[in-house]
Amino acid sequence: MRSVLKTIKNQRVNRTPVKVLLFILLLGFIVYRLYQENWSAMNALQLKNPVYLLLSFALIAVNQGCEWFKWKLTIRHLVNDPAILRKSFFGGIGAGFLTPNGWGNFLGRMVYFRRRDRMYIVMASFIANVSQVLPTILFGAVACLFCAKVPVQLAYIAFGAGAFILVTFFFGERLLPSGNSRNKFIRHFRSSQQKLGSLRLPLFLWSNLRFLVFSFQYVLLFMAFGYTEWWFLLTNVWMIFVLTSFVPSLWSGKIVIRETAAIFVFTGTMVAVPDAVIVSLLIWLFNNVIPAAVSSLAWIPVPKRKVHVVD
Repeated sequence: MRSVLKTIKNQRVNRTPVKVLLFILLLGFIVYRLYQENWSAMNALQLKNPVYLLLSFALIAVNQGCEWFKWKLTIRHLVNDPAILRKSFFGGIGAGFLTPNGWGNFLGRMVYFRRRDRMYIVMASFIANVSQVLPTILFGAVACLFCAKVPVQLAYIAFGAGAFILVTFFFGERLLPSGNSRNKFIRHFRSSQQKLGSLRLPLFLWSNLRFLVFSFQYVLLFMAFGYTEWWFLLTNVWMIFVLTSFVPSLWSGKIVIRETAAIFVFTGTMVAVPDAVIVSLLIWLFNNVIPAAVSSLAWIPVPKRKVHVVD
């Protein structure tokens, strides 16, 4: 048995060279598209409305605030210690930054909880992440109706996929066999599911709010470069989200992947390709790099003030 497992382990493909190759290819495509642009005949990369840039930056706090309330909601019955709440939240941000699509945020959270609570933390993080995917699909389906570059059938497929995930999200536990089980793992799994049942609607609502905040951040950055057609920008931003939502990220924040999708969506439109690329890089900086940097600063030990006890 050990020899079989050892053989399987040795046969596993190292995905790092594949990731590096894809990253280089996509980066090369972006550089090639930027090289093709006639920079002398366009007003690209000129910041015309700095106020919108500042508003987009300010929405970082609102964006992360939505995620904070989602996390606080999921573990309110486990712990009330503000220090653990804060450290586990920032630990999740740091772990999410280092894992594909941010789905590994539970790795940075569960270390602060008891071993018997770790399954609940994993499931709660998974449910919260799925709740964040739902608005991406649903709003992306709306965007497909307004995008001439994709067939209208894609909108129906997106609506169908969104409806299926939505039903599974709210009623998925009913697909599992009922009744008591002798298996301790299964019993613990069902107990965690029951605790999460009442949290799904609030998580779904918070996720929709966070998605809209994220979308407005993106649009505000375009408006900072002088674009004013906010509905056109908003629907195309939703299209970028849905195009990249199920693509495994090469590194954190879908860097390069989102820029490639932005080039596809905005090529041939009023939005200049360099602007689309720089805005995508800024949104990655705002919502991935800066929160991860802040989460690392949260680990710096702060000396506690001594308390003098009066006898």
